[in-house]
Amino acid sequence: MKLEIKGLSVGYDTGAVLHDLTLGVAEGEFLSLLGPSGCGKTTLMKAIAGILPAAGTIRLDGRDITNLPIHRRGTVIVFQDMRLFPHCSVAENVAFPLKMQGISRAQRLKRAEELLEKVQMAGYGGRRPAELSGGQQQRVALARALAAQPKLLLLDEPFSALDENLREDMRTLVLQLSREFSMTVILVTHDREEALSMSDRVALMFDGRIVQTGTPEAVYHRPACRRVADYFGNCVYLPGQVRDGLFTGSGIACPAAVPDGDYDMMLRPDSLIVDGAGSYGLTVEAVTFRGGDTLVTFRAEDGTLWKKSCTGAAVWKTGDHVRARVRTDHAVALPAQA
Repeated sequence: MKLEIKGLSVGYDTGAVLHDLTLGVAEGEFLSLLGPSGCGKTTLMKAIAGILPAAGTIRLDGRDITNLPIHRRGTVIVFQDMRLFPHCSVAENVAFPLKMQGISRAQRLKRAEELLEKVQMAGYGGRRPAELSGGQQQRVALARALAAQPKLLLLDEPFSALDENLREDMRTLVLQLSREFSMTVILVTHDREEALSMSDRVALMFDGRIVQTGTPEAVYHRPACRRVADYFGNCVYLPGQVRDGLFTGSGIACPAAVPDGDYDMMLRPDSLIVDGAGSYGLTVEAVTFRGGDTLVTFRAEDGTLWKKSCTGAAVWKTGDHVRARVRTDHAVALPAQA
């Protein structure tokens, strides 16, 4: 279902949290809502779900749901703590939304078992939540959300309490189910890799406002401002000037469609090609083996530091002098800081 949010504002007694926020999510789209703690991600999800009152407009498939009660919105939210009923069996937890719809016990328990199989929990219906691991409880919470047949599924940091292997399994499962059930999904996360790897689009929030939306590739490689660039990390800034559409500085030159002035050219580490063939001089400052890869820190002749990961063991050692090329196809000119 298509979601449209316009002019949304939400506040608590302590002050405003969301400020005139506008966001659109296409039908069947998987959107990740990314941003630092306290930026308003969970508040936005609660406003969409109807848990918090909000000023502005929320439309789901063209229908204004801004003032509808939670149970009439067609949205389901899954929180990090799952909120399973401890006194009910796993199957009863999953079947609870169907019970609220007046479906017979036999039918709802049958559907619960089908959904448990979908989330790879077949045979666990008779257990209590306390008998399950954290990852298993997350699967049950997901099955319960699917039982409600939501038009819009809201996931509020559902994987953050899981270890890395379980997080990867749950990401794969959620993506698979979102496609199978043709759901529109919004995932709240502060995990950059999670947002970039799972999403059709990413919306990045700061201070109660969405500052950039776009494909994962766009927000990573073409940040709208320095704050977005720094949020994803691994930035290298090369100072220089733009004159007549050409940036020059720090040993590189490239086109830049910005007004003349002082700029920092933002690049990511994958823009550095260390092949010995270029004219960009570097010294290897540190080599750190990290198991699956090796992090190599290079210092350019102007003092710029580049940190680049290499698969397996590095071919360089500390103190080596190397030549490199700098690709500028993903370079972004940002106004120089004072």
